[in-house]
Amino acid sequence: MLHLKIPRGPNVEKRVDWPVMRARISLILAAAVWLSAGASCIPAVTKPARLDPVRLYAIGDSITTGFDSYLFGDNPAVSWVNGFHGFVEELFGIPDIWSHNQRITAAYGSAGRTNVMEAQNGARWDDALGQAQGIVAEQPSYVTIALGGNDVCRNTIGDLPTVPEIEAHVDATLGFLDANLPAGATVVVVGIPDVKNLYDVALAEKGVLGIDCQVIWATTALGFPCGSMLSPSNSEADRLFVQSMNFAYNDAIRTTVIRRHAASRRAYYHFIDVEAVPFTGGDISSIDCFHPSADGQALISEETWTRGPFGP
Repeated sequence: MLHLKIPRGPNVEKRVDWPVMRARISLILAAAVWLSAGASCIPAVTKPARLDPVRLYAIGDSITTGFDSYLFGDNPAVSWVNGFHGFVEELFGIPDIWSHNQRITAAYGSAGRTNVMEAQNGARWDDALGQAQGIVAEQPSYVTIALGGNDVCRNTIGDLPTVPEIEAHVDATLGFLDANLPAGATVVVVGIPDVKNLYDVALAEKGVLGIDCQVIWATTALGFPCGSMLSPSNSEADRLFVQSMNFAYNDAIRTTVIRRHAASRRAYYHFIDVEAVPFTGGDISSIDCFHPSADGQALISEETWTRGPFGP
């Protein structure tokens, strides 16, 4: 509280010039507000300069390996992050999806470049730490993590992990990377696509040999992945519940990444949400009706690069 002491001596007039006094008080209050705002703008953590993303390492699952995106099996040339396109790919007509790897070379040159795919088909968030442990000795300057699709896509709804379990795996992985990556490294964590949206989009599509996607999905009983979403025995309410878990996982991942970025004195952490990416039927594999096609890989690359830290 501000106290004003007014002199009362015999030779002092008993009145105050209030317009002047109000102006002085306003200046004092404005200075206090400015100092308070200035203090809040001071960053809590000072980070080293960001390294160029020339040493690229990708943690992930079958989306990153390009599984069934063009030919049967893995298609590393059309991976959204590690993809490449040269004479051989051009000769055989393999699509050029303009991956993160290609964008890095275009922007930063080929000197000192490394492009390593650590991703494994079927990987989940509980595999992330193991993949991270496999790359840190190489001192990456840019790490991408795209996991969680296989956490949403379990054999049954009862197999879905809890949100705290996902959060714990993310936190452990980022904590390990933070302790072991070179100062100034960047980690981009890509959220989980809206799996139900992909299901809805592919309902009218066809897969291998022109077989309806719904017929292919019916083989979930025989081991085809993602029974939690694709099984014909699921109701719409079941699928909406799985979608709600999909979104809840993304919220937990986002929160954990933001928290790590704020606390880290060594590296930069970014979350890129892909729930609203506008996938169409042509963006889904015509082989298994499940994974991204080459067009889908190109779309993921475009969305994640342009909204990432190295984009335009």
